Amino acid sequence: MESVEEKNLKKELLRQKRINDLKFKLEKTKKLREEFAFEFEHRLVVFFTTAFGVVAALFWQTAITDSIKAFIPVTGAWFYEIFVALLVTGIAVIAVFFVSKLSEHSKKIRIKKK
Repeated sequence: MESVEEKNLKKELLRQKRINDLKFKLEKTKKLREEFAFEFEHRLVVFFTTAFGVVAALFWQTAITDSIKAFIPVTGAWFYEIFVALLVTGIAVIAVFFVSKLSEHSKKIRIKKK
């Protein structure tokens, strides 16, 4: 038979185990909340950046189209549209290349600071 002290000790050990489990779960929840907040902020920045990029692209489309119309007479609409699409695609690819290189460079700098 267990003595009263042994029973109390077992209860205390069980209570300490529950407390430790709760502390572990609390820390894990805090980490998950921080990760979620960081990821949410990151995705929000990407969302707004993309939205502003689309708006800017629409304005640039009009500006580029009007500029090309001023220099190239529109005789065959389909040829003109293909030419403009290829020109804008080439410029976009070059721009994305340089922006991605800039992004990689800034990531390396941030990693070195840590």
